[in-house]
Amino acid sequence: MSRSSSALKSVASTRNIILFCVAWALLSLIFFLLFSVPPPGQEHPIWYLYGITFLETGAFAIALALCFRNFGSSQIVSGRGVWLSLSLGLLCYALGNILFFLWGNIWGLDQAVSLGDFFYIFSYVFLILGMLRAVLPRRLNLTAPQWLIIAGVGFLGVALAIFVNYFVVAESADLPAQPLMPAAYAQASPPVQPGEGVSPGTPEIVAPATDPSEDPNAATTAPDWVITLDSYLSQYEDAVGWLYVIGDCVLVVIAATLLVAFWGGRFSQSWKLIAIAAFCLYIADMFFAYQSSLGKYEEGALWEVFWTFSAIFFAIGAAVEYAVSTQSRRSSRRRRG
Repeated sequence: MSRSSSALKSVASTRNIILFCVAWALLSLIFFLLFSVPPPGQEHPIWYLYGITFLETGAFAIALALCFRNFGSSQIVSGRGVWLSLSLGLLCYALGNILFFLWGNIWGLDQAVSLGDFFYIFSYVFLILGMLRAVLPRRLNLTAPQWLIIAGVGFLGVALAIFVNYFVVAESADLPAQPLMPAAYAQASPPVQPGEGVSPGTPEIVAPATDPSEDPNAATTAPDWVITLDSYLSQYEDAVGWLYVIGDCVLVVIAATLLVAFWGGRFSQSWKLIAIAAFCLYIADMFFAYQSSLGKYEEGALWEVFWTFSAIFFAIGAAVEYAVSTQSRRSSRRRRG
């Protein structure tokens, strides 16, 4: 009686967790749909940026807690090390979100490279390591069509990542820069002395003065050590960009492998959800790379909800894995008895 009661409580607890995660995802989607488009000529209000940061970082915190619960369980089927790696990846991503928000919205710094980027990169390392530790111990007796699916998805994912990060940049870079003043006045015309060659009523051409506010860090409220660190990190912008591309490419290949390798069986459900989480992360990253390459990125666009969806799928996958693992161990003990 107590065993059946314990099993019912576990099922109910898992159902409540999944319903809570789905509600969080729906709330995030509604929030983005209602407020992601600012009025013409205006920027997103600060309360909106606070809101999306809370929803996204909160989703990663939920996923982190559930993955860490799996790591702490001796009954987990896929291995505690898998969930430790995923927990560390989600922790790094949440810390990256917080630092990204501080860098741009609190301190007003240029976010070409921030300290948050390094936490994001470490999150890719741990997430990829966790998914590899889940799939490598399995004997992948895949058929030729399955390998073709993985190769096709991987090729398309890598090609898209390279295109949006580099070819879009090259195309936008070829556009001629608009001069601040006509070239004839900037290069050919000598300076006009007062009273010489100026017809009455002709407006005087004055070269634009240097605006001190053009310095991206001129109005910052950041501490001195943050400003120094920001200036130091800016030299690694190209290297960080390459690391993001590599991380996204590896991520999409492993996600496709997870989806194919864990297609059937009782323990496949959680890893299908983890694969979908990785695809959501990849989709959001591609939108971000494309908008950044065109110089049109503005924080708070609708597609950013995919980052929140990614965390939610990680959370639901962890909850399903915990439920299946604990129920499987109970049923095996019952059979031995």
